Amino acid sequence: MIKTLSFTFYLIAFDFIISQLFLLDILYQKKIDIFKSDLKNRISHKEYKYTFKENSEFIARYDYKYSLIDYLISTNNLGFRDKTIRTLNKDKNYSIVIGDSFVEGVALNYEDTLLASLNKKLTQNQFNQFEFLNAGVSSYSPYIYRKKIENILKTNNWLNVKSVIILYDKSDVGDNTAYLNKPREFPVEKKVFKNRKKEKLLQDLKNFKFSSIFTEQTITGIFLREIIGSSFENLVRHIKFRLKFSRDENKSFFKVSKKEINALYASDFHRLQNFFYTPLWENEGKKSIDFAFEDFIKLKSFLEKKNIKLYVVVYPWPFDLLDGKVRKKYLNYLNKKFKESNIDNLIIYDEFLKGNVVNNIFEFYIPKDVHFNKKGNEILSNKIFEEFFITNK
Repeated sequence: MIKTLSFTFYLIAFDFIISQLFLLDILYQKKIDIFKSDLKNRISHKEYKYTFKENSEFIARYDYKYSLIDYLISTNNLGFRDKTIRTLNKDKNYSIVIGDSFVEGVALNYEDTLLASLNKKLTQNQFNQFEFLNAGVSSYSPYIYRKKIENILKTNNWLNVKSVIILYDKSDVGDNTAYLNKPREFPVEKKVFKNRKKEKLLQDLKNFKFSSIFTEQTITGIFLREIIGSSFENLVRHIKFRLKFSRDENKSFFKVSKKEINALYASDFHRLQNFFYTPLWENEGKKSIDFAFEDFIKLKSFLEKKNIKLYVVVYPWPFDLLDGKVRKKYLNYLNKKFKESNIDNLIIYDEFLKGNVVNNIFEFYIPKDVHFNKKGNEILSNKIFEEFFITNK
């Protein structure tokens, strides 16, 4: 027994030393490179907190819960995501589209994003005169939308903007609570790369968390945690979702389809969904929406002085496609706010509710995720283009 324990200890110690010397660096090199690239190209801004570096190109990584996807970001001279690095034409007219990760187009090649789909609808002659621009960045919310649009227009007098289109996201309800104190400026910080693994190791050593050191700092532990442990967790989660769907739909456990399981993954995604349920809805959700409309109204007033139109677009997440009560409560409150503020808006839900909702979630969203895929973005772009470009030419 003692020999076995001694052998195990020396084996783990050897694994730890070799892992720290070079194996972990090899294993995580791509992740480290992408993290360094993100730090370099997602920069602080004193007026609207953060943005992309102008005229840059880098690989970003979308890594959240059920998705791990790398994608290329190129930016123009305004620091907006674009097809390529370029300087915008001063003789063109533009519509600025702003939002959070949905507008940025996380996990998508540029050609699959909402903005690419919008611009593809323009004829060559139209595109020579007019273009949609992508001002969206992940985790933006209404307070930042207003601050960024105002700053961009004040500091770029050459920019001929005809309209601003805000895509108001579900996550905005939670994210916008960070700005209730209405900060006038944000600290401009030069971000320094820190190896998270090394920092975590030092913390665990100080706190004698040897189990964490084993599972995060040795190849054997990482294998047990990420391969064996994750596989088991995924199996348990899969069974839980299968049981839930079979119970809710009065369906055989073994006849629950891949699409139905995917829909539950996609609707069990984000802590910010809690803002749409009791008790957060009454205490925090409505308060955040009211705060968002304060900024919409201020931005509308600012834009009207420049003869620029403002539009706000609302679209679904998988969870409120599946939960009719929450959807009705949310949209009723939004419609009330739109009517009170007299803001032009477009609520895009009908296309996603046609036919089988589960099939629609599988068809129009990134697998097991809340973000639209190329087909989902095409639905949005069709509606936006028809409403705001053709109707209000």
